[in-house]
Amino acid sequence: MKSIINIILILLLTFEIQAQKVEGTITYNRKTDWIAIMSELPWVTEEDIDRRKLTWGNDENDGRNFDLTFKDDKSIYTYKEEDSEYTYSWKEEKYVIIRDYNKNKTDDLVEIVGKQYHIIDKIPKYKWKILNEIKEVAGYICMKAETQNDVKDQKVVAWFTDAISFFGGPEGYSGLPGTILELNLNDQNAVITATKVDLKTPIDKLPIPKKLKGKEIEFVKFNAKLKDFIKDSKEGRKNPFWRIRY
Repeated sequence: MKSIINIILILLLTFEIQAQKVEGTITYNRKTDWIAIMSELPWVTEEDIDRRKLTWGNDENDGRNFDLTFKDDKSIYTYKEEDSEYTYSWKEEKYVIIRDYNKNKTDDLVEIVGKQYHIIDKIPKYKWKILNEIKEVAGYICMKAETQNDVKDQKVVAWFTDAISFFGGPEGYSGLPGTILELNLNDQNAVITATKVDLKTPIDKLPIPKKLKGKEIEFVKFNAKLKDFIKDSKEGRKNPFWRIRY
């Protein structure tokens, strides 16, 4: 009975949030723990890990900044402009996540293994489990939710706030009764955290590129390519996440 009441309350909250449209930009910082990711690969030895720690362990991990800009139930998530150009080729992959929640449509541009894909499809649905935990992120009280990314075999923890009436979040994740302000992938192997929330600056127009150049594909085929690449890389004793987004 208690669980039914909780579900009803969440639905009522969702309907109330839907009536309050907002626009704004949220800046996220994405940090990836490459030592932790490498440590999970079965063929990697303690010596390999210690050697990598000596090379990388003292390096500052400032992460990379991304902006999620939203208006009229549409959004775009991509590199923050100041971080859009790097000298290292591995940091130049294309990553533009566009959502139209009214039309339930994606219009993404994602680069994997040197190839660009234009993903036109319905917005993915995630089976979220909302938990009885809260914490503060970027000045907002957030609730905890969990789901599973079966393609990359990742446990995904989201912290979302119902104080912002937008149902999206970073990395294309959505479907919670509020805005996702933090994502935690596989126990902090990668963490994407909101560092600034701006709901006051008017959004005249979303910064959506005029043309997205890439091979058109749907999620079923795109995810199959990801799975095959991960499988082949691991069979070849290589870290697949050097060439695809973790």
